[in-house]
Amino acid sequence: MINHQLKTWVNFSTPEARNIVRKILASAPHRELGLKMQDIYERAHKEFPDVTTDIPPQKQIPTGLRNHGGRIAPAKAIPLPPMLDHAIRSVKYLKKTVLEEMALAREVEKVHIRRGKLHEDGTRDLSLVSKGYGKMDMKSDFNMPTSEIWHWRLTPDYENKINNYPDPPIDKILWQPGEKEARRKARQTPPSAAQGKTKKFKNPSEETRELHVSEGVKAARANAPDFPALNS
Repeated sequence: MINHQLKTWVNFSTPEARNIVRKILASAPHRELGLKMQDIYERAHKEFPDVTTDIPPQKQIPTGLRNHGGRIAPAKAIPLPPMLDHAIRSVKYLKKTVLEEMALAREVEKVHIRRGKLHEDGTRDLSLVSKGYGKMDMKSDFNMPTSEIWHWRLTPDYENKINNYPDPPIDKILWQPGEKEARRKARQTPPSAAQGKTKKFKNPSEETRELHVSEGVKAARANAPDFPALNS
């Protein structure tokens, strides 16, 4: 369902979205290494397909006609998120909103993993670097197909940071009573004072005679000799 009271997409993380991310990262095969952002998104819809949020993530979809440069044209269609009703509606919302806010709250962190030497027992040396905890070397049986990769993982004390979020600013994305009308009136440009005083002349010559001309110019024009017309 489209909620016509919203004026923009929800641009903050919801408790439902954050809880999905926590559960997925907590159950990662290698929890200390975390997961790629795309893996988090795919698992969110595979393992939690029916999770929605109390704050609807939709915004009003314009319909009808709009004026473009004086011409009437159909309103440009706005692409909808691929998972419109889900708590994590799109990759962009997960990456730019949910994960970034959880990182600011120190619940999750982005780590850079570099592949090292492969040992006979199948394990491999890995080097992890994070802003919060610096560099760490370890051995793991993690199958890393590329030489380096970026992952998201839970911080060691993430459980103490779960409540480090302000109340959702729902008032900022809802249309308030009378707000639409006030914006519509503000967009209507009133005629300027000069336009209001402009006279409408039937003939261009009448408008020319009304222009201000100095007395010296008028006298020079009056005393100017008349030139004979050229013979054709």
